[in-house]
Amino acid sequence: MSGPYFKGQQPSQCGHYYPDVLRLRDEKREDGTFVRITDCSHCGRHEFQLDVQALDKALVRKLNKKGVVVGTKEEELSQVREKALERLSSKQK
Repeated sequence: MSGPYFKGQQPSQCGHYYPDVLRLRDEKREDGTFVRITDCSHCGRHEFQLDVQALDKALVRKLNKKGVVVGTKEEELSQVREKALERLSSKQK
């Protein structure tokens, strides 16, 4: 699907929409920058820098402490997409 799944849905950085785009993890790099790594079913892996000022303070604390916060485990990607599509389909009916 090329457009949003529901009204008002915002695209990811690559231009596609959830559940086609899933957040794999957020990382704090050695140079102090924060990045989000996503998996898009159309584009593949996509990595972009996060703005620390716009991040939730609890997330920043976790990243400073652990270095990584996992969003979706890579082995669960297809299951997560399937469940999300089913949920979105049932809401539209």
